[in-house]
Amino acid sequence: MKNILVMVTAYSHDIATAFLAVSGFSLVMLYHMRPGGASSDLITFYSGICRKVTRAAKLSLAWILIAGVPRTIFYKEYEWSEAAGNLQIVAIVIKHIVMFVLVGTGLLYWHRLPGVLNELKKGLSAEMKGDET
Repeated sequence: MKNILVMVTAYSHDIATAFLAVSGFSLVMLYHMRPGGASSDLITFYSGICRKVTRAAKLSLAWILIAGVPRTIFYKEYEWSEAAGNLQIVAIVIKHIVMFVLVGTGLLYWHRLPGVLNELKKGLSAEMKGDET
């Protein structure tokens, strides 16, 4: 049973890592594909997507950290490849550098998205004030 649990945890860690990368990419796309005009429906839709992607990214990151503990503990026993030897350590370091860059990029755009929402809200307010005159 322990063997299956360790294996499933390792696989789910990989899936969460991929999901986090996709979430980060989604945040970049949301930023770059932001709409020019504004409407209350558009703001609601855009902010809802941002919230859901943020939630998915946070859950993925949490699972990566949680599942990373047993994966690290049992790595030599379950995943170590004698054929690759110590070179797999270099591969793991490179993989983590790539993931840190992806996560960092996602965080950068996650911090930029509230500004996009504020721009949309200001645009909507300006349009509404223009309609009143």
